[in-house]
Amino acid sequence: MNTISPRTPVDLDPVDDFISYARGFISEESSISGVRSCNERIDDGDLYQLDIRMSVFDHCTFHRCNFEKSSFIDTVFQSCDLSNSTFSGAYFERCRFVSCKCVGIDMSGTVVKQTSFELSNLQYSVFNRTKMTDVRFDHTDFTEASMAESKLKKFVATDSRFIRNNLFKTILTGVDFTGNEFIAPIVSAPPVELKGVIVDTFQAAGLISLWGVVVKE
Repeated sequence: MNTISPRTPVDLDPVDDFISYARGFISEESSISGVRSCNERIDDGDLYQLDIRMSVFDHCTFHRCNFEKSSFIDTVFQSCDLSNSTFSGAYFERCRFVSCKCVGIDMSGTVVKQTSFELSNLQYSVFNRTKMTDVRFDHTDFTEASMAESKLKKFVATDSRFIRNNLFKTILTGVDFTGNEFIAPIVSAPPVELKGVIVDTFQAAGLISLWGVVVKE
C-alpha cells in the first residue's frame, strides 16, 4: 500500500463564498490551487469540471452539488457533508476524506488514486465502474453501497463495514476483509468475484451459501 498524503501548503488562502470564487476558474478552464474553504454551505451548486489542487475544505456542506468530471489533486475534505452530490467521471489523486458524511454520493466512473476515506459515512454511495489504485477505507461505513464493475488495485480496508454491497463483476482477488464487517455481498452466480478474496473463518461461514452449499445445523 502506497497511499501518499496530500501535498498541501502550510499557508493556504482563505476563500469565502466558494461557489462564486470558483465560477471564474471553471469558465476559464483553469485550476484553483492553495486555498482553504471553511464552514461553507452550498445546496444544489453546479461545480461541473472544477479543477482544484493543494487545497482544504474544512467543515463544509455540499448538498446535491454537481462535481461531475471534476479533478481533485492533493485535496483534503475535513468534517465535510457531501451527501447526495455527484462526482461521476471525476479524478482524485492524493486526497483525504476525514470524518466526512458522504451518504448517497455518486462516484461512478471515477479514477481514484492514493486516496483515503477515514472515519467517514459512505452508506448508499455509488462507486460503479470506478478504478481504484492505492485506496484505503479506514473506519468507514460502506453499508448498502454499490461498487459494481470496478477495478481495485492495492485496495486496503481497516475496521470498516461492507454490508449488502453490490460487487457484481468487481474482482476481489487479494482484497483482505479480515478485521472488517463483510456481510451479504451481491455477486454473480457462481460468485466469481470472491475468488482469491481474504476472509476469516466467521466471514467464510456467512459467504458459503453463495456457492450453493447448505450447512446443516
